Amino acid sequence: MRRRAIAALAVLCTISFLMPSMASRAAVMPYFIAVNDELLPYSYDTMPLVFENDIFVPVTVFEQLNIWSIVSDDKEHVMLYRGVDKYLYFNTTSQVAEDFDGNILQWPPTRRIGERVYAPLRNVCSYFGISFFILDVPDGILAEGQARLIRIVTDSLINNPTFMAINTNAIRRAYSAFNEAQATPGHGTVSGPNAENELLPDFNDITVYINFAGITDGNAVAILDFLDAQTAFGYYSAFFVNTSEIEEKASLIRRIVGSGHSIGIWLEHGTYAEYREASAWLFEAAKVRTGLISAAQDAGQAAAEAAAMHGLIYWESHQEAADYESLTVDGVIPMIPTEDGVVFSILLPCSANVALILPGVYSYLRSYGYNLAKITDMSRPAA
Repeated sequence: MRRRAIAALAVLCTISFLMPSMASRAAVMPYFIAVNDELLPYSYDTMPLVFENDIFVPVTVFEQLNIWSIVSDDKEHVMLYRGVDKYLYFNTTSQVAEDFDGNILQWPPTRRIGERVYAPLRNVCSYFGISFFILDVPDGILAEGQARLIRIVTDSLINNPTFMAINTNAIRRAYSAFNEAQATPGHGTVSGPNAENELLPDFNDITVYINFAGITDGNAVAILDFLDAQTAFGYYSAFFVNTSEIEEKASLIRRIVGSGHSIGIWLEHGTYAEYREASAWLFEAAKVRTGLISAAQDAGQAAAEAAAMHGLIYWESHQEAADYESLTVDGVIPMIPTEDGVVFSILLPCSANVALILPGVYSYLRSYGYNLAKITDMSRPAA
């Protein structure tokens, strides 16, 4: 069987790239697709097909889950595989599906429309051990009325209701952009967004700084893993540390600096002597210096005076870290301003709860176009 698989793979390796085709559209009801915590672009390359209650997804979508596809030039032979011993073989002409062991699978046949090949979602997910959910998009999001979201999940920190809540604006934008593109010359005309949806909120004039403190709490690594995986979107932050944290977590300090995040000194008492001691330890640990400081509210006045006297940057966050210890994403979102020209700074603890809600908070901010920035020791806080 393994020899047959290798031979089949060799035949399939002569492939051509799938080019966009405007010959078909998904079912009348719009279907959106998300993979884990990311909403995929709404396009012909991601639109599923629905036949007799079975949902078929373009095979290229599964690549988001490290399930790769090989399609022959004639689109007759299709292979989905993960690793060397987990693959599915489809013949779109004979409508046969086989697994790695050569078992004939009684599945709905693969579909082909133009250059795109579609595989049955339920069966493929079951074979590779993947969960998926069919979610109703809330009424009023699209002018056309009812819509659905297919969410394929392997590793997610956001539950379905929260994911839907923070992506409603992104769904509107994606659908509007698709319709506008199809209304251009050569693409025909399709119904566009209504007047209400044409004026979508966009908060790019609001700058949000998300900062962290308390790196010894044990969840700073998980937070850094998330931030460092999202740097293409500008997810850089500042971490405030005190003397004992620098001593205990020197390697973590080096990772923070090496990943492009800012380091600031957290002053327990707001004194310049504190700053000098922590600054010496910081240089010993990571060979960097910083003029950025912050402090708890009761030490804020002293820290501000020390900063003014010694040429440092004192940054005061608008929200105390303790406020976030038990909050959900839905609890954080109302605190984020919507007035133009506002600069807003949030200081979060490196807690398990923050590590859990952080993807949802960033997804919301990105969806609504907020300007996410990183404070540095050259940044002057707004008055």
